[in-house]
Amino acid sequence: MMNMGEQIVLASPADMQEGFARLSRGSYFKEASLEMALSILTESTAAATGVERVAVWALTDDRQELRCLELFERQSRRHSSGASLGASQYPGFFAALDGEGAIVADAPYLHPATSEFAADYLPQHNISAILATPIHIRGELQGVFCLEQVGGRQPWSTMHRVFAQAIANLVTLALVEYEASEARRQARTASERLRAVFDASREAMLLADGDTGIVLDANRQAELLFGIPRTRLIGRHQRQLHPPREAERCSRAFQQTVSGELKAPASVPILRGDGVERPVEIRAQVADLGDGRRLILGVFHPL
Repeated sequence: MMNMGEQIVLASPADMQEGFARLSRGSYFKEASLEMALSILTESTAAATGVERVAVWALTDDRQELRCLELFERQSRRHSSGASLGASQYPGFFAALDGEGAIVADAPYLHPATSEFAADYLPQHNISAILATPIHIRGELQGVFCLEQVGGRQPWSTMHRVFAQAIANLVTLALVEYEASEARRQARTASERLRAVFDASREAMLLADGDTGIVLDANRQAELLFGIPRTRLIGRHQRQLHPPREAERCSRAFQQTVSGELKAPASVPILRGDGVERPVEIRAQVADLGDGRRLILGVFHPL
């Protein structure tokens, strides 16, 4: 470990520019896990700047704690995570993060935003200088990207601040991509669960487009009720589900259901694939997708 008086030499502006160029050319955000992306960013930042410790901290939902998502220590080449900093213990630091711009502490024991760390965090890690860049997502503070010198220190230059902000932007991209991938994963899981419930239902169900009346999906019980495989039910117009003489009446009932005028179950005959008519009661639910598009879930109960 470096001693406080030992001189360190940080990377030159040209080296940092080249380091950032390499990082920005990377295509790992959509391919790598969040853990891998942050690991690449912190390790590459340490190599490009010559800084000993590089960390990404995330603010908890209640905004009362910062949790370390990724810390890289250059000399030991060690990656770690899980440490936490509480707002109650370091209120000045948390308040400063909500201010404008980065916290540039060449003398962290004296800087008003970092002096609270003097009793534990600074001596524990032999930290001699801190550059903390807030991370914002959709305009809200979500965390902080930290560069920490250890042992001797060198004043932070304008290039360090610019470089740290640029990397913080890449961290933001990684976090946003992770958020999006999690949303996609949850949507897939929800869709799979809905599909399982849909198929396992004892009621015959059809899902139709509210604007066109075209059948979008059918479950196993609908196949049995109509005597038609799902692949042939999908793509049919709702008028084709009924005898020709009833098509107009059923079409009006469908439109009234879409508009909300018809809320009671409708008793109508359906036309099976073998040409046999069968009376059913149809209960329908309308789902508004929020973009003007509506889906109709029809539940068919034989009479």
